[in-house]
Amino acid sequence: MRQSVAAGAVLVMLGVSGCSFTSEQSTTTEYAPSDGIVKDLGPVLLRNVLIVGNQGESEGRLVGTVFNTTDQPVDLSIRAGGAETIITVEGDGEFRFEEEAGDDTTVGGLMTTPPGSLVDVDFGVDGEDATFEVPVLDGTLEEYREFVPGGFTPRPVEPEVNEEAAEGE
Repeated sequence: MRQSVAAGAVLVMLGVSGCSFTSEQSTTTEYAPSDGIVKDLGPVLLRNVLIVGNQGESEGRLVGTVFNTTDQPVDLSIRAGGAETIITVEGDGEFRFEEEAGDDTTVGGLMTTPPGSLVDVDFGVDGEDATFEVPVLDGTLEEYREFVPGGFTPRPVEPEVNEEAAEGE
């Protein structure tokens, strides 16, 4: 009898204790802890890839890193906003957009894309093509300010009116 009561108590405790035999553990869910995309395309790994630009400007700059997992160089084509660029990533190498200068790091035709939006960007390598939604950011975050084409000018902050200032008018 005691064993039956103990077994019943254990079953009741398991049922009401929030035991998660059937629930997915949130700590096992993989996600990209970055501002940009994390995608794989054939032998190429795209890590923290995003576009930095100013609203109203026609160009944005790519930021992030592309890794080549093969021992041979690969050409990665990138198309967005009507513009295309091709970069070469050396075998077992990486290409960091932040460290490169020139047309292969800029994306044209983004004039109507405000920061905070996602832009469809076509990537192609070794006959494989994919379209990924890439986030567009501006220089609000300090770590991206140096990459904004033409420089970043913060919006003017409206001064806060306090009660003392209002009374003096």
